[in-house]
Amino acid sequence: MCRVNEVANWKRRLTVATSSLSAAYLASATRALASTTGGSLPWDAPLQTLAADLTGPVATSISLIALFVAGAILVFGEDLSHFARRALVMVIAIAFLVLGAKFLSALSLTGATV
Repeated sequence: MCRVNEVANWKRRLTVATSSLSAAYLASATRALASTTGGSLPWDAPLQTLAADLTGPVATSISLIALFVAGAILVFGEDLSHFARRALVMVIAIAFLVLGAKFLSALSLTGATV
């Protein structure tokens, strides 16, 4: 019986010591390394410039013209090879991607914001 009490006391002391050490560690924790404020990453500025260029008025007009030209060629071009059809579908897909941002902003919809 005495041995059971000693084991129970030892477990209690170990639990108290572990809890105390954990609380001391959490209380003395320094500033986190990954913070939400502060400097930006080196590629943030070029990516923002690229996004602004791809959604600007020149890119929108070029993609709109490319969309109509590629669509007309696909509709009226009967003798297109398989490669030419794939290339035109790729042009249409890129035009939709560029125009998609303008279309969603016209509907007052936005993507994910951080």
